[in-house]
Amino acid sequence: MMAYIKKHKLLILFALTIFKILAHVYDGYFIAVIFFFFIIFFFTEIVRYTLIIGYLVTTIRSIFKRQFHLGFTVSWIALALLGLIPGGHFQTLGAVLSIYNADPQQFRDDARILMNEYEPMTHFGYFPERPPFDKPISKDKLSSSLLKVHIGDVLVLENYVFIEKYGLSGLFRGFIVFREGSDIWKNEKSITLQNGCNTCWKIRILDGLYWYHAEPFTEDIPTFTVPLQ
Repeated sequence: MMAYIKKHKLLILFALTIFKILAHVYDGYFIAVIFFFFIIFFFTEIVRYTLIIGYLVTTIRSIFKRQFHLGFTVSWIALALLGLIPGGHFQTLGAVLSIYNADPQQFRDDARILMNEYEPMTHFGYFPERPPFDKPISKDKLSSSLLKVHIGDVLVLENYVFIEKYGLSGLFRGFIVFREGSDIWKNEKSITLQNGCNTCWKIRILDGLYWYHAEPFTEDIPTFTVPLQ
């Protein structure tokens, strides 16, 4: 076993790095359970960093022995740097893929119908939480176009709808759908990296439909209580 690892150590690092990236994409797409990430960060990450430290030691020794291998060194450094890209970017990629693989226009239109049929502060979910989310309407009442994007809970407000991937009651990450004619971001850039956060993207999917990762300064306050800017 050890001989195999020694012979294929660069391939193993490549596989672990790709696995880490795909795990974050999967999380953004499907909303993975917490146990899934315990496996990633308490197993694969430990192995990955152990390999990187071993490669660093090997590279330093090869320099002193004048047996430096440029191709090997460049390869493991590139993989190490790739693994340092914040996972939030790949989660965003997964979330955006989840809606593009569905029907974004139908998703937006069905979310707008909710604003016409329900009062502001109507909450859709499966489990009661702290007020104002203590009396949810079952998500089974939502249209299939919303559910097949693998969403969390939904909160209807007067001029927009929060459609959760994560954090409806805290720092929100998910989709926002504006009522027709109420899109306050329509004249902004299609893709914006928000200030003060290197993974907080605001991405226009369609007119009136956005991926939105709230800025962390609202982390102690539920995002839905703060007017969008």
